[in-house]
Amino acid sequence: MTEIVAALDALTAGIAAARVLELDVAPAEFVHKEATERLGIAPDSYVLALVGGTGVGKSTLLNSLAGENVSQASARRPTTGRPVAWVSAQSAEDVRPLLEHLDVESVQTHQRPGLERVVVLDLPDVDSLDESHRTTVEAILPKVDVVAWVTDPEKYADAILHDDFLRAWMGRLDRQIVILNKTDRLGPVAVRSVAADLATVLKRELPAIQGKAPPVVRTAAIQGEAGVSELRHWLAEAVDAKKVVADRLVAGIRAALAALSALAGVTAASAPPLVNDTERAIAIDRAVFEVLRVVDLPGAQRQAVAATRARARWRGTGPIGLITSVAYRLAGRERKSADPGGYLRAWRTRGSLTRAADAVRKTISDAMPGVAPGLRPRFAAATEAGTLERRLETALDRVVARQQDLEAPTSRVWPLLGSLQTLNTLFLIFATAWVVVWILVRPAVASYDVPVLGPIPAPMVLLALLLALGYVLARILSLHAGWLGRRWAKRLTDELTDTVRQAVTDEAFSPIDRIEEARTSLAAAWREAGSTSTPSTTPASRTAASPTPAA
Repeated sequence: MTEIVAALDALTAGIAAARVLELDVAPAEFVHKEATERLGIAPDSYVLALVGGTGVGKSTLLNSLAGENVSQASARRPTTGRPVAWVSAQSAEDVRPLLEHLDVESVQTHQRPGLERVVVLDLPDVDSLDESHRTTVEAILPKVDVVAWVTDPEKYADAILHDDFLRAWMGRLDRQIVILNKTDRLGPVAVRSVAADLATVLKRELPAIQGKAPPVVRTAAIQGEAGVSELRHWLAEAVDAKKVVADRLVAGIRAALAALSALAGVTAASAPPLVNDTERAIAIDRAVFEVLRVVDLPGAQRQAVAATRARARWRGTGPIGLITSVAYRLAGRERKSADPGGYLRAWRTRGSLTRAADAVRKTISDAMPGVAPGLRPRFAAATEAGTLERRLETALDRVVARQQDLEAPTSRVWPLLGSLQTLNTLFLIFATAWVVVWILVRPAVASYDVPVLGPIPAPMVLLALLLALGYVLARILSLHAGWLGRRWAKRLTDELTDTVRQAVTDEAFSPIDRIEEARTSLAAAWREAGSTSTPSTTPASRTAASPTPAA
C-alpha cells in the first residue's frame, strides 16, 4: 500500500499547487476523496463493470459467467436501468459496504469458485435514449476498479463508445479489457479480421492516454460458459484483489494529476518557463533603468557629497566656518542640498514608475500566446493596469526607507584641520589688530622686499600669510571632504542600484514566479505519483483524467 499512500500525498500536493494556479481542482479532489474512502471499504474485493451499448449482450455475458440468469437479457434494449451486481455468496456480507458506496441496490449472489473477491456489475447502456442511464454509468465509473468494455461486430467502431468513454476513461484505469461479443455470428476468418481491426483502432487512438491498448478477448455469450472461457481466464488472472484496487486508485490519481498538469502546461519531466529567461532579464534591466531614472542617482550623489562637506565644516573649520554652517542650517539650505536620505524619499516628486511597469507588462503580455489556456486568466492578472506599478512603488519605498538615517562619513583629520583653522583665526585677529595699529600709529616695524610690490611692512606680510594659510587649510578640508564624500556617494549609489535591482527582480515578476513555483510543484507531484505518460490536451483526455463527480 506504500505506492497508493505516496500517490495520495502527491495528489494532495498537486491539488495545493493547482489552487495557487486557480485551476478547477474539484475533479482531482473527487478522485482523492474516492480513493481515500475506497481504501477503507472491502479492500480484499475489486469491482468489475461491464460497459457497453445497446444490444451488445452485457447481461447475457454476465449470465453466462454466472451459469444462471443473473441479469435480465432481451432483444429489446435497454432493459438494465439500474446497475445489477453479481457477488459471491461467501463474500456478500463483506462487500455490502462496497455496494452501498457504489449505490448499487440490485444484488445477485453465486457460488462460482475462484471469483469470491470479484464484484461484477452490469451497467445500463451507454447509448441509451434515456439520459438517466448514461448518467448512472458516468456516476459509477469513477468508483470501479476494472472495466470490461463490451462491444460486438456491428458496434465495435461506435463513436459513443470510443469518443465518449474509451478515450475518456482509459487513462484512469490500470486493468481493463475490450470484449468482442457475439462472435458466433461470424466465421473464424471474419472474427479474426474484426478483432484485429478493433485492436488496431485501440492502439491508434489510445496510446497518448494509456501508453498501451487493452487486450481484446472474443466471446459468444449466447453459447453459455463455453463462449466466455477466454474472459473467465482473464478474470482468473486478477487473483490479488488488493493490488487490483491499489493499481486502479494509483492510475486514477496519476490521471487526475495529468489533467491538472495539462491545464498548467507542464509535464512530469519539466515545467518550461512561461516567460523566456532572456526576455525576463531584458525586462528587468529596462525596469531597473526606469526606476533609477526616477530615483536620480546623480542627484543623490551630489546630495551625499554636499552632506559630507557639511559635516566636514562642523568638525574641520574654525569659528567662521561654524557660523557659516549654522547659517546654512537655519536657512534650510543644508536640508535641501545636503540630505541624500530625504532626496531619495522624495522620488515621487521626480516622476512615476509607469514606464518601468510597462517594460515588465509588455514582456508578460508577449508571453501570453504560449501560456496554457487553463492558466491564462491567472497569468493575465499579472498584467492588470496599476497593479504592477503599485508593487514597484511599494518595493522602492521599502528600499529608500532603509536610507532614512544616512550618516555622512567623517575623518580624524578634520578635527586637526579645525584646530589649525581656529589657531589661524586667532592669529588673523592679532595680525589685523597689528595692521590697524601700524596704520594709525606708524610704529617702527620691519619691512620685507617683495618682487614687483617692493617693501611691505611686517604686519601686512603676516596678515597676507595667515589669509593664505586659512585658504590652504579650507581647500585641504574641502578636497578631503569631497574625496571622502564621492567615495561614500559611489558606495551608496552602488548599494542602492543593487537593492533596486533585487527589489525589481523580486517584485516585477512575483505573480509569475508564484505561478512558476506552483507549476514546478505540480510537475513534481505528477512525477512522484509515478507518471508514465504525457497528458493529452484534448477535451476528452481531460475528462478522462479528472471525471466530474456525478454521484
